[in-house]
Amino acid sequence: MPSTSVMRTEFRRYLRGKTPWIIGLCFVLVSGLPTQPDADVVQVLGDAVVFVDAQVAVAVTVPFAAAALGFRSIIGERENGTARVLIGTQLTRRQFVLGKTLGRSAALAVPIVAGTIVVVGSDIFQYGRFSVPLLVGLLLISLGYVFAWVGVTVGLSAASSSTARAAVIVFGVTLFLGGFWNSLTLPFLWQFVTGSAPSNQMANSAAFEAAKWLSLPSAYYVLTDWLLGGPVGPASAASQVSDALRRTGQATSTGPVIPLWTALIIASAWPAIALSGGTAVFRRNDLAPASGTGILQKLWNLSPSHLLLGRFPSKWIPGQNSVVDSLPGSWQPVARREFRRLVRTPGVWVLGVLVLGAGVLNLSPTTLVQDSLGARVPLAGLQTPIALLGGVGILFGTFRTVTRERDTGSIRVTAGTAASRANTLVGLVLGRASAFAVPVVGAVLGTCLVAIPRYGLIPFDTLAGFLAVTLVFVGCMAGFGVAISTVIRSQSVAGTVILVFTGLHFAWFPISNALYGAVTGTSVDGFAPPNNPIFVFVRWLPPLRLFNVVTNSILGVPNSAASAAGVVSDLQENVISNIVVVQSAYGSNVPAWYLHPTVAFVELILWCGIPFGVALVLYQYRSVD
Repeated sequence: MPSTSVMRTEFRRYLRGKTPWIIGLCFVLVSGLPTQPDADVVQVLGDAVVFVDAQVAVAVTVPFAAAALGFRSIIGERENGTARVLIGTQLTRRQFVLGKTLGRSAALAVPIVAGTIVVVGSDIFQYGRFSVPLLVGLLLISLGYVFAWVGVTVGLSAASSSTARAAVIVFGVTLFLGGFWNSLTLPFLWQFVTGSAPSNQMANSAAFEAAKWLSLPSAYYVLTDWLLGGPVGPASAASQVSDALRRTGQATSTGPVIPLWTALIIASAWPAIALSGGTAVFRRNDLAPASGTGILQKLWNLSPSHLLLGRFPSKWIPGQNSVVDSLPGSWQPVARREFRRLVRTPGVWVLGVLVLGAGVLNLSPTTLVQDSLGARVPLAGLQTPIALLGGVGILFGTFRTVTRERDTGSIRVTAGTAASRANTLVGLVLGRASAFAVPVVGAVLGTCLVAIPRYGLIPFDTLAGFLAVTLVFVGCMAGFGVAISTVIRSQSVAGTVILVFTGLHFAWFPISNALYGAVTGTSVDGFAPPNNPIFVFVRWLPPLRLFNVVTNSILGVPNSAASAAGVVSDLQENVISNIVVVQSAYGSNVPAWYLHPTVAFVELILWCGIPFGVALVLYQYRSVD
């Protein structure tokens, strides 16, 4: 079969490089993130306890490794021209996609299987238990999980028209429809469909629990939980047992909300839909990716609003006026060009619409939050959309700024102007930050306007402070993205860095717990913060969490990296969560100077200043080619 040659080539190519070693190292590091199970959990799981760390490591590592391995699998061959050579033989396009999927699945399976054996072997020495049938079953389910995720990424790559679109689509699916379905995407969709936020008293709670099974990681957890003999659910076996003991005092559950075989259908449907759809699109398109604009861009170009915006931005930030042009430096033309270029594309406005929609959906929190925050509810509802949707969207909108100009050769035109290289980078950051700031600020004002009939006017000083921090946050994210595009020459590598950076943010709670435990020798988790405030400082380090810390002080809620609504809910009696509110954990809102919101604001600026300084030094001496 011709596809076997493609499979062997892909398998050998990746095994001979550094990729398996990097994935294997990440696998071992991720296996150390879960906290050590309690004695009751160990007793309930029995011989299966040695597989808990490997179970979590497979669930977390495989999606990101598959995304990094597969997002350029098909579109990269099309852009390089090698797809024409390969398809010119007896190889069909369907066989080409299948060979890529099998080859990269096999290449990814090697470090996953090896890492599983290493982690399980380490836990055997710790617990003194082992079961061969459980190991074989876990490896078989993990291999199917690897194939499923690689199939999804290769299918999306086959359906994409450029590397940039493939990166955004694959990474978006990995983050929001894969690893963070239960914690982020599903609650947002549930509130959008039902109009009410998920809570302990929500209607149709069984349907919400069933919807948690729809993601690939959840299906994997369900199958492996059944294998390991714990309560079946969309979480690790240790978490399922611990939750069952906490709720009922028994290690058994009432049974899965839907039949177990549903997880098999879900796990099979993801790669089947992605591969069949991607192959169908790939068969209709030319082997060379089209250079024309996409459908969304064509519709945007024809819309009347776009025609008006084409005239509108010329006087805007950083517009052509005496105030901006009188500032020191020669960055203004570059900033003006970047601003006009971005503000006329649909991407920045789609981001603004998403933030606005999420903010409006968050206008109906619990009665407790409404009574506590009052007119500040709209701003509290915008914290998470701005930090997550805005922050991640800006990073993906800026990580190709310099690398794309270098690849297309347009950087030579910029270098030939009167602007120095330092002023060029400053202009790129300010121009792109201004373009993203317009729709984000519009989303904030729009949400506040919609909320007036229900909550009234927001105090001017609170709104002004929130907008000021939002503008700084947008500028910092734009500066960080431009710095990444300057330091890293390859678009694919830069995209992978942004993906890993975003993934680290979502997984930072267990990572920070592991870091603190490794440094201090004390095992901790968010449910029981240690007496040392440095623990909280480490949890605040990601910039997307620093935004919450600073805006919480403006909204007048106790010091925490969680959203204001989460802080208010966490302070109530009989509420258990891994949110750390400084006031409740240490008896003071600022127990140490480094936990003051002003310090968090400085840290947020440093997330832009330090990478941008490194990029500025490198850009001074690198060739523009």
